[in-house]
Amino acid sequence: MFTIMFFGLVAIGAIAAGFVFAQRTLGILAGAVLFVGGIAFSSFTVISAGHTGVQVTFGEVNPNALTEGVHFVNPISRVYDVDVRLQKDQLAGANASTKDLQVVHTDIVVQYRLNAAKVPQIYKEFGLNVDEKVLGPAINESFKTVTAHYTSEELITKRQVVSDEIQQMLKNKVAPFDIDVSGISLVNFGFSADYQKAIEQKVIAVQQTAKAEQDLRRIEVEAKSRIAQAEGEAKAISIQASAIQSNGGANYVSLQWISKWDGKLPTTVLNGSNGMMLNMGK
Repeated sequence: MFTIMFFGLVAIGAIAAGFVFAQRTLGILAGAVLFVGGIAFSSFTVISAGHTGVQVTFGEVNPNALTEGVHFVNPISRVYDVDVRLQKDQLAGANASTKDLQVVHTDIVVQYRLNAAKVPQIYKEFGLNVDEKVLGPAINESFKTVTAHYTSEELITKRQVVSDEIQQMLKNKVAPFDIDVSGISLVNFGFSADYQKAIEQKVIAVQQTAKAEQDLRRIEVEAKSRIAQAEGEAKAISIQASAIQSNGGANYVSLQWISKWDGKLPTTVLNGSNGMMLNMGK
């Protein structure tokens, strides 16, 4: 009886142990499945539109850029999503000296984009601070260099030319870093308040001088026109007088008077012998 009970207890213990072992095994398997699934899930990355992925593993940058879409990567790698669309950088309060030693100040707005295929190399050299480490210094240097070649007045009258030169110089400076500059704008461009006022007054004076010269030319043309008209009238009178003289003088005048007579006799005439006035009326 005792032996039967003993073997029964042993059997029950074995069954219980087997059940516990099975539970642990299932738990381990479930954990393994979850672990493998997590690794598999973390091995996939999605690069959004207009971006390029940079894969970094233990501090080493993979030279191959990840394009838009889904990619399978090393699960222990970190992927940085870098914007390669057209971007804007601004250098506020830039100052430079002109050729005539005046200080000009402006805000410079630059439009640029990164070379998508070269993003891993760019990230390796400069990280994600391209605007601070590369663009900012290049913009400032280009602005100062170009401005020094122009006087303050030329910076105003040739503003677009100056802007184009700054853009071209900037493009050349950042091209080795695989950065393409597509546009530049000079915003809030100006000088000190006193100098700005002096420039405006000079411009006004030039405009007034030009208007005065234009008025003078107009007056001269009008005077010449009047002189020509007067000369023409004098010439006409001279021709007429010559014609009268050539046609008998006093007789010609009498004929002209008769042609214009209205047929009525004058009421008063001058007596040629004594100069007395005679009344011809009734």
